Amino acid sequence: MVDLFLDRVLVENNWDQDERNTEREMIGLLENRILLLFFASAECRKCQEFVPVLNDFFKRLKDPAYIEYPKLLALIYISLDQSEEQQERVLKEMHKKVLFLAFEDPYRR
Repeated sequence: MVDLFLDRVLVENNWDQDERNTEREMIGLLENRILLLFFASAECRKCQEFVPVLNDFFKRLKDPAYIEYPKLLALIYISLDQSEEQQERVLKEMHKKVLFLAFEDPYRR
């Protein structure tokens, strides 16, 4: 599954929105991990209702108090939004350890 993202830019949902785009970074982030792909849009009401549930699930699976190997999971948000502003609205609600495809990435389509 890592191969799908090798020539892509994944962005961390943190304050600086750090970009991860080298092969080494991608392998470090994604290899030997369970990848959860979340396709959603700010305009989709059901998607927005699901975000808090997903955040809680992801938080528990990344917390060593709940799971023995929390680093084995990666969540990637793939925006179906029409604008970068809509994507940012969704990201504000998402967990800060979520990765996402850059808005201009053609994989989003």
